[in-house]
Amino acid sequence: MKVSPHRQAITIFSVVIPCILIIGLLVAILHGRGKLHASHAEKESNFKAYQSASTQVRELEAMLSLDDRRAKIEYWNAKLDQDFIQAISSHLNEILARYDDSVLRQTEMKKAQKSTSIGSRTNNPHSMIELSFEGGFKPMQLLLAELEREMPNLMLESISVKSNPARTDDDEGKLNFTVLYLCWEKAKA
Repeated sequence: MKVSPHRQAITIFSVVIPCILIIGLLVAILHGRGKLHASHAEKESNFKAYQSASTQVRELEAMLSLDDRRAKIEYWNAKLDQDFIQAISSHLNEILARYDDSVLRQTEMKKAQKSTSIGSRTNNPHSMIELSFEGGFKPMQLLLAELEREMPNLMLESISVKSNPARTDDDEGKLNFTVLYLCWEKAKA
């Protein structure tokens, strides 16, 4: 059976091509709808992340505004930016200048050789320093308190006190202090 060219043209242009166009249009609509849903889901997750971050920022700002914590954190960061040896030397010199050498004097400052019980258990950068002093108990307490106030990144690891007997009857016995400090440092970026 031979199909006439008119009937063949009518079949192609009225049935086949419209069906191909409709199928192509449906595929394009479904593909676009999938992209639209994916884009919408991504935007929703980004919005939720933004809301969460915004809430955390508000809470952090509220926490920093209490008790002037922002100034304390800035002070801490400024202290961490200073060179440790220069900072501790200058603070010790300032504090020791208030005392006579017969009352309290520094006998030694060196890098600590032994590992620490606290610093060795953390990955935070730190250094150790060993300080030795000779003098009375009260001036030593005041020195340590003042030093830790000026350098909040210091942490007393250990302190040992030994008595140094009097050499003469008029001379009072002094104490020898060996102080081991752990100094927290800023992490290298």
